[in-house]
Amino acid sequence: MNGNAVSLSIIVPAYNEQENLRPACETILRLAPRYFSEYEVLIVDDNSKDATWDVAQALAKENPRIRIFRNAENKGLGFNYHFGVEQARCKYVMLVPGDNEASGESLDGIFSQAGAADILVTHIANRHDRPIPRQITSRLFTHMMNTMFGLKLQYYNGINVIRTDLARKCAPRTSGFAYMALILVQLLKQGNTYATAGFKVQKRAYGVTKAFKIK
Repeated sequence: MNGNAVSLSIIVPAYNEQENLRPACETILRLAPRYFSEYEVLIVDDNSKDATWDVAQALAKENPRIRIFRNAENKGLGFNYHFGVEQARCKYVMLVPGDNEASGESLDGIFSQAGAADILVTHIANRHDRPIPRQITSRLFTHMMNTMFGLKLQYYNGINVIRTDLARKCAPRTSGFAYMALILVQLLKQGNTYATAGFKVQKRAYGVTKAFKIK
């Protein structure tokens, strides 16, 4: 897709990711100019207790395409996504976690397909590399969603690229990890077009995932 025709806002939520946030953003900033003449990175610090906010501030000083925000209290992934969507200035929007688990190879492939449809629905191509309990949970959730809503998606919680105007029409219904599943169901049942793409997750260098919490 011609970079001049597609613009992309990339939301990067981070909670206690002081070691991972910089490499995650540097990968985005290295790849995005290949495909987009207009893009931005929106870092949302979810009230981290470590030096994540300091890292975000430093990154913003280094690159004018980065805008930073900080929650007064921990809000959760879904809240950060919807907040980022409201701040987005570009035609399309996506979320790339600040944990640096999205590989550069995968982001390159996703960026190259951005704008191919109203929604680019992504799925994990290397699920076998994840812990078995997480694989089982993911497969059960996907099967349940497809059965309930008559869809045939491979994955519901990917780093999807969505037209910003469409994402804004989806009212927040959860601040938890399932926020994207609810968005996809709404938008696909409305008849919006979609394409699919696989992506690989890489092992985080520091810390543990915060995506799954009782809250």
